[in-house]
Amino acid sequence: MIDDRIRWNLKYKEGRKSSLHRTLLEFYHLAKGKKALDIACGTGENAIFLAKKGFDVIAFDVSDIAIKIARKKAKYEKVKVKFKVCDALKFSFGEESYDLILNFFFLERKIFLKIIKALKKEGILIFETYNEEHTNIKPNFNQKYLLKKGELLKAFYNLEILYYCEVRNITTLIARKP
Repeated sequence: MIDDRIRWNLKYKEGRKSSLHRTLLEFYHLAKGKKALDIACGTGENAIFLAKKGFDVIAFDVSDIAIKIARKKAKYEKVKVKFKVCDALKFSFGEESYDLILNFFFLERKIFLKIIKALKKEGILIFETYNEEHTNIKPNFNQKYLLKKGELLKAFYNLEILYYCEVRNITTLIARKP
C-alpha cells in the first residue's frame, strides 16, 4: 500500500490543484470569531480566501508539495496563513481553539471527536465529502473514504445541525457547537 504522503505528492506533482468551495462561500460568514482551521487543505484556496476575509488561519495537509504551492500562493496574494505539513492523525487540534473548521473531501473518522473538541462555543463546522454513492461515478474508489448515509449526522449529533444534504455522491454538513 502506497503511503498517503507519497500518493498525494504524486497527484500534486502531476498538476492537481484544490479549488475554492462554494459551500465555504455560502457559510463561512456564520463564524462569530476569526480563528479557522482548514483540514487537508491541499493547495490552500479555502485557507487563502479566509485569510483575505480577516481570519487567522491554520491549514495543514499531508502533502509537502501541496503546502509548498499553498505557501507560494499566499505570498503572492499577500496574506498570512500558517500552513503545516502534517498527517491529520498527528495534528494537535487542541480544545476550544477554532471559530470555524473546514473539512472538504477528506475523511478520517478517527479525528471526528478531535474536531468537536477543537471548536469553540458557537464554532462552525463545514464538512463536505463523498458518500457511498460515489462508486456509481468511480467504481474503484476506496470505500474506506466514503461516508455512509446519515453518518455525519450520527458522528456530530451533539452539534446543532444548521444544514445537511446528501445529494448524489456528496454529503454536506454545516453545524454549530452549542
